[in-house]
Amino acid sequence: MQTVRLPQGELEKALAGRPKHVFISGASRGIGEAIARLMGEERHNFTLASRSYNRSLGVCMDLGTQRAQALRLDLADERSIDDAVIAAESKFGPIDILICNAGINLPTPVQDYSEEGRKRFRRVIDVNLVGTYMLAQMAVQHMPKGGRVLFIGSVLARMGAPGTAAYSASKHALLGLVRSMAQELAPQGIRVNALNPGWVDTQMAQESLQRNADAQGVTLQQAMQAALNQLPIQRLIRPSEVASYVKFLVGPGGDAITGQGIDLSCGSVMV
Repeated sequence: MQTVRLPQGELEKALAGRPKHVFISGASRGIGEAIARLMGEERHNFTLASRSYNRSLGVCMDLGTQRAQALRLDLADERSIDDAVIAAESKFGPIDILICNAGINLPTPVQDYSEEGRKRFRRVIDVNLVGTYMLAQMAVQHMPKGGRVLFIGSVLARMGAPGTAAYSASKHALLGLVRSMAQELAPQGIRVNALNPGWVDTQMAQESLQRNADAQGVTLQQAMQAALNQLPIQRLIRPSEVASYVKFLVGPGGDAITGQGIDLSCGSVMV
């Protein structure tokens, strides 16, 4: 039997037309879930990875289990990261689009000198920076030309806030990671960016606002209003809005964008 070889241009077109493999960490709720549901409207295969396996599985069932799988992923566990990427690639092939959304925010006030306080600081850095980097490092190992890596950062990558030393530091560090990886991976046609949302209507934001309220001795509603009063656009961002911007950045429209930290913050940062 004679082997038929496609011209390189036609081969690239054929590869471009295949379903892409989208890997989303922290996909069980909030921003990650919104991204999965919006991008699920397109012809992609999905790996939804999080510590909340059952919630991720529920999203997969809505997308269709023939094209979506749920995996357990703990970014504080190096073995968990390696296993998740291997399992993802075993089912759907190399990862085309990696969305690093998983992260934690624990209180880390400077005045907390306790052993527990130091453990919280290390855990936030281990998950938000070290584990996130290792996930990206593993994913790009086999990522094809045209791949995308997108980190979901925070507006706190541009500023600080009381009691958030570890979280703010981790999000600042992500921007350095983005710039370094963008330059290193550009020759392979891989684009690397970060999206930095402000206050998004998620459980994590509610928990953070509740801590602010408790510290100030006010209600959650009062703490939220005080935070919104500082914004030119005085409202919470919807997870679906973040998802729409993600869809643009990882799609064809984002091909000329790399090494950037893009703010989506209702005007809290103006550069």
